[in-house]
Order: sequence, then C-alpha cells, then structure tokens
Amino acid sequence: MNIVVKNQNYKITDSLNIEVIKTLSGEFSLNEIRKELINFYYNKIIIDITAIKNHYDINSVLEFLREFEPSKIIILLNDSKVINSNSFLGILVENGYYNFTRNAAGINYLIDNPNQYEDVKKYVNQSSSINVLNPSYRVDNYVEESKIFNENNTAFNKKNKNQKIIGVQNITDHAGATTLAYMLVKQLKLNYSVKGIEMNKQDFVYFRDSDLTLCTSIDDLKLKFKEYTNIDIIVIDLNGFEAYDYCDEILYLVDPGLIKLNKLIKKDNNIYLKVKNGKVILNRSAIKDEEILTIEFETKFKIFYNMPNFNDRKERIQIIDILLYKLGFHKQNPNSGIFGNVFQKK
Repeated sequence: MNIVVKNQNYKITDSLNIEVIKTLSGEFSLNEIRKELINFYYNKIIIDITAIKNHYDINSVLEFLREFEPSKIIILLNDSKVINSNSFLGILVENGYYNFTRNAAGINYLIDNPNQYEDVKKYVNQSSSINVLNPSYRVDNYVEESKIFNENNTAFNKKNKNQKIIGVQNITDHAGATTLAYMLVKQLKLNYSVKGIEMNKQDFVYFRDSDLTLCTSIDDLKLKFKEYTNIDIIVIDLNGFEAYDYCDEILYLVDPGLIKLNKLIKKDNNIYLKVKNGKVILNRSAIKDEEILTIEFETKFKIFYNMPNFNDRKERIQIIDILLYKLGFHKQNPNSGIFGNVFQKK
C-alpha cells in the first residue's frame, strides 16, 4: 500500500491507478507531516513537491524528505524551470533521492522499477561538467536560478497599495466557500471594482458572471494578479490551495454541525493553530450568537462571524454586507439609507 501527499498537482495524483492507504492534501511542514504519518507502514510515498512548504528552497525540500527512507520516495515535480533544472535535480540525486517524475505514467513505473544512481547520474554530470574546476558551481547555479525565480514570484505583489486579496477556504467539508466567495464579489461590485478567482475547480461557471474566472496553477494565478493590478478587491475560492503569501485576509469557513466539527477536530486537534492568522466564520449556521462562546471553548477557534443560511437568489443580502463592513469595506455600510430601503423589517 502507498501514501500520497498531494497539492497543486492533484489532477495527476488523482489519476493514479495504485493502491493507496492514506492521502494527504495541502501544504505541509516537516512537523505537520510527522503528526499525520505516525505509525504508518507503506510501500512507497508519492510526494507532490508543491505539498512541501517552501518547495522552491532546496534546503527546505531536503529537510522534509529526510523524514522518509529515500528508496520509498517518489517525487512528483511541477513545471517550474527551477525545480526541473539540473542544479535542483542534481542536488536531489547527490542526497540519494533518485525517483522523480512529472507525470502519472512515471509514478506508476517507478513504483515497481525504482531508479538506481546510474539512471540519474546525468543530472549530476551535466551540471558539474559545465565547470569542472569549481565543485560548488551547482549549488551556486541553483542559488542564482532561485534568485531569478524569487524575483518573478514576487511580481504579483506589485499591485496598487490599496488592493485587497481575500481568500475563502473551507475547513470542514463542503462548508460553502464557493457560494460565499461569489456573494462577496456580487455585493462588493456595488461599491468597488472586484474580481473573483476559483482555484483548481470550475464551479464558478454556474454563476454566469463575467467577473469570475478560474486558475489551474500558481503561474495562472500570478498572471491574473498582473492583469488585475488596478482592481480594488480580488476574492479567491481557494479549494485547499495554501495562500498565506498571496492573500491579505483568509476567511476559514466552518460548518458548525456536530458531526462535521467532531470529524474536523479528530482529524487534526491542532487545527485551531493553522487558522489563527485568518478569520474563522461559522457558515450556514443555526448557532445562536449567545452559543458562540461554547463553540469557541470546544474548538479553540476565535469566531469572527456567525453567518446564517441565506437565499443566494436575492440581489443583496444584509448579512453579507455586515460581514464585509466588519472586514473593513465601509462602503458596504449596512446602516446607510440604502440599506434602510432594501432591508426594511416587517
């Protein structure tokens, strides 16, 4: 049986025809992966390189991989020129990691036919032969390539200083991130220029809104950031994509139903630490405001907002604007005269 650790390359890992005992999805540090895989016995572990935090840093990758027996690791590479460079791959080979590929066929082959040093020594030879007199060339070359990548990778930060990027992330399964992200875009458009982006899925198409789009990779996302430089607000339906470095604010959605909460905490009783830098929202909630303290005590979450069910067919919904106002978008003022006309209590 095998373990799969997937992230941005999920389409490849999901297409594998292999026996899997456990699948982990997301971006992980060494400590986080240790907690997830305590007492697991397996044949191979397939690691999507984008599931490793700071995966463009070879030192971070090596530290992460040392948790596992090199002969049991198959690394799924992405399309980055830095990751696929002889410098990067040569360092992997020198440290005993011989099994890497960019596709599902390669993974299926390597499970039963693992590489030997002879199969991958070309990556060491090619990069070192460029400058035989300087053994440190490969590391220096990798550092230079990484520097170029980092310069490109930070290009999305060249936005107007007032632009806000908001990520919406489900913490419990099917907590409603796609619909809430759409409603945020829909109502923000009344007062701001705004675009919505969905990562790695296509559910936005059902809303038939020209201000919604999708991205299938980090490179796609960076291009969208450049395209939307003059937009006031970007809302991203993250779908598991780790976006701490891309978003000014992340809204973590929790379905407060008893079963879903208990499943969440059983799966990771330290989940509250992972969301502490964002804002936790109880979504589709039947919880009364006076019960919030009990939920916070049970989960260790700090609840930012309690969002009840709403009719997403309405043109404008007051509870959405209250949330946006709390997030700092004061043009959405729910106490303005406009709201008095639209949301008049009977």
